[in-house]
Amino acid sequence: MKGIDVSYHNGKIDWKQVKQSMDFAIIRAGYGKSQIDDQFANNISEAYASGLKIGIYWFIYAANKEEATLNAKMCEKCIERYKNIITMRVWADWEYDSDKRNPQTKESRTDIVKTFCNYLSDKGYEVGIYSNIDYIQNKFDDLSEYPLWLARYNSNIDGYHPFMWQYSSKGKVAGVASHVDMNVYYGSLEGFKKKRSNIKLGSRGADVIYLQQQLVLKGYQPGSIDGIFGTKTDKAVRLYQNENNLTADGIVGVKTWGSLY
Repeated sequence: MKGIDVSYHNGKIDWKQVKQSMDFAIIRAGYGKSQIDDQFANNISEAYASGLKIGIYWFIYAANKEEATLNAKMCEKCIERYKNIITMRVWADWEYDSDKRNPQTKESRTDIVKTFCNYLSDKGYEVGIYSNIDYIQNKFDDLSEYPLWLARYNSNIDGYHPFMWQYSSKGKVAGVASHVDMNVYYGSLEGFKKKRSNIKLGSRGADVIYLQQQLVLKGYQPGSIDGIFGTKTDKAVRLYQNENNLTADGIVGVKTWGSLY
């Protein structure tokens, strides 16, 4: 499924237009111990009314596990009336700005995120972790018990088993005036691989982004990594197919995908 994640920074959104090209929205409910996102109520009610599936994220500011619980309680207070429509999880978001306010060790940072997630899980919410590879490799201990929403732009994501992939922060979607974060939801890495569609010249979207990334990693030049299967990408695909004993027809189907992984 294709989706966007938004906060008040994206301004007033025309969700009916968004629904024409997207399947879901991950909406920021708020941040810290007491702050509700200024557009949360509008975003969640209008996104749901438009027919989009709904998820939530909360930006954590906490000095310790006690404050992590306060973050979780405030998140619960914001979203409890919408519990029945939140089908795309509640995601714990700890980022560099969280560390600027409250410097942590790897152990304490991990404990804070776990505390947040476990509190909401105990209240009946499906939860997950939003993170990037720097944090996964260097700043968190093992968080693999939680589904991963991985932020990684213009690069290979194999090996990280994401439930959801945020592949760009510069998306353009009808109904959103600003650039917007773009996501694909797979449910697991195996789902990510199995659900690849056949693509060719003229195709657009996340599958094309991934194709272009894989081509670059293998030494081929598809042009810009922009999700648009244009003539440069077509030329790179045909060259790759020709040099790897595949039918050089420019169509990226099961055999070409299998070779690229």
